[in-house]
Amino acid sequence: MVIAAVVSLKDACRSDPYAKSMSEQLGLFERDGAEPVPADLAGLLLGPGHLVSRNGRARCSVLVPEAWRAEELVGEFQQRGLGGEYNVSRDEASGTQFVARTDFVEALTPLASASPRVLNPGGLRLWLIAAGRFSEGNYYLGLALNEEARWPHSGAALAQLGLPAAFVGPRGGGPAYRIASAKRLRLLRTLAGERPATATATDWP
Repeated sequence: MVIAAVVSLKDACRSDPYAKSMSEQLGLFERDGAEPVPADLAGLLLGPGHLVSRNGRARCSVLVPEAWRAEELVGEFQQRGLGGEYNVSRDEASGTQFVARTDFVEALTPLASASPRVLNPGGLRLWLIAAGRFSEGNYYLGLALNEEARWPHSGAALAQLGLPAAFVGPRGGGPAYRIASAKRLRLLRTLAGERPATATATDWP
């Protein structure tokens, strides 16, 4: 699976000028075999996630609209040795949502000071699990509603990965970044990997 993904990614980089910035990331992708690592959670912090530090440890949490997303995220956290759990959150404005979070761990403390945060394929997959959706032929990656200062960095990180995207503000159904072209959607699928078993076709590119 990793070899096939690398071949497809090389083809995408050759055919799409916007994907040329993927060359360095591709080298990393080939070297580490896309093994899950704690640094992947940068993808959540570029999306809707939040990081809290305490006593030399840090915890990442993210609010998601469906239970399958929370369950998948907890599984991803545990693969990376970060523990994890999720809880139901209810309020009148948002209805029922779910909060997925890691344990407080030392492995996440580097993300607290990382600037800019680097998006890799593993992080992109986490972002899609947390806040990815299809709508009218476009794919949207959701952002943290009240973290406006992060939004430009999130767009830059996508572009660095070969996925330049259009920003959609809160009045347009965001905040989110929209990926529209067929070539970039193919690259997005290649980088993110297989659709989680519990996700629907409208959740995954």
